[in-house]
Amino acid sequence: MNHWLVDKAGRYLAAAVGPIGVAITHFGLALVLLRLLPPAAFGTFSVLLVAIQLSWGIWSALLCAPLPVFLSRGDAAAREAGEGTLLRLNLHGAIIAVPVFAALGLALDLPRFSAACFALFGAVALLRWFGRAFAYVHGRQARTMMSDLLYSVVVIAVLALLVAGLGRDVEQSCYLALLAGATAGLLPFGRHYLARMGGWRPAVLRESLREYRTIWQGQSRWALLGVMTTEATANAHVYIVTAISGAAAFAPIAASALLLRPVNVAQNALADFERPMLARAIGAGELASIPRSLLVFRLALIGIWLGTIAVGAGLFVWAPDLLFPPAYDLDFLIVAALLWAVFALLRLLQTPESALLQAAGEFRDLAMASVWSALGSVIAVTGLVLLAGTLWSIGGIVAGAVVYLWWTWRFARRWLRAAPTA
Repeated sequence: MNHWLVDKAGRYLAAAVGPIGVAITHFGLALVLLRLLPPAAFGTFSVLLVAIQLSWGIWSALLCAPLPVFLSRGDAAAREAGEGTLLRLNLHGAIIAVPVFAALGLALDLPRFSAACFALFGAVALLRWFGRAFAYVHGRQARTMMSDLLYSVVVIAVLALLVAGLGRDVEQSCYLALLAGATAGLLPFGRHYLARMGGWRPAVLRESLREYRTIWQGQSRWALLGVMTTEATANAHVYIVTAISGAAAFAPIAASALLLRPVNVAQNALADFERPMLARAIGAGELASIPRSLLVFRLALIGIWLGTIAVGAGLFVWAPDLLFPPAYDLDFLIVAALLWAVFALLRLLQTPESALLQAAGEFRDLAMASVWSALGSVIAVTGLVLLAGTLWSIGGIVAGAVVYLWWTWRFARRWLRAAPTA
């Protein structure tokens, strides 16, 4: 048992190193923009970062989530064919996403050069995101870790060169550095990964979409519904506050969320690592090991949450000026950070069960949990913004997180009870 726990802890640490590096990088970029740009520009960057993370969620639902499902079924021929379809769609979808990202940047008043860099960054980041999942499924965790670390190092190096070395505009340099980092992050996946995606050909796209139909009907449609409704649960405040009050009004909410970002990153990183492990256990019939894995997973997340809360509290008490410029109301930020802490705890408590249901292919149950929580979030956020102000929009997504936690736990317990006799 002790050996198993030590091995598990070591694997979690290895899985978290890369994403933590990415989180630190994004935190540094946000901090630079927070201190050097007016609230509207920082709010724009924060909204675009949320949009990028949404695109990763969509990619996970459409392309990444089916990968461990193939693995759990143990059919080598089906796995090979399915992987080929997903790889080809990965490339074609990323190319199609370029004008979408560009339009979003221009709609939020980004300069054309920054909007172009952001659009290309978004597309390359999608290719890297699928590469991470592909490496995990094939047991090549080191490549995922190296991709994350290389991305982080290049982003920091390019930003420092452009801003400190060449004196370029901070905002433009930020988006150019992100593009350079995402491109460098593809290298650890090797030529084999890039070659299997093929090239842009409309005929290949049409054929791949026909082959994808079975995957869509079996898993991805429910996973996509889950992602979109989960996005509404977690980020309804972003879109509603920005639509009602503008990017500048969202800026202090985004600033207060910076302190809890490590929790979100660790949650996603460990879930990406644990999901294939659970899929292998299901495929091998090792169902007795699943409750223990879920418990250790949850305890690891709670430990990360506690550490993050301790660091955030210390910064507010002893060095608030280290993060937040005078333009931001400290009392507003403290209340917002407390609300974010509650939301983060609720989210991480459901993460192990969510990973289990994804590994088991129970995407419909996850989608239904997200539908109910999304309805609660959208209604609560809209009402609170109109009646109490933008700060309390966070309370609206807390309400949605409670609903999602309850449904996820219920569906996971039902699956565990039924699995031994399935």
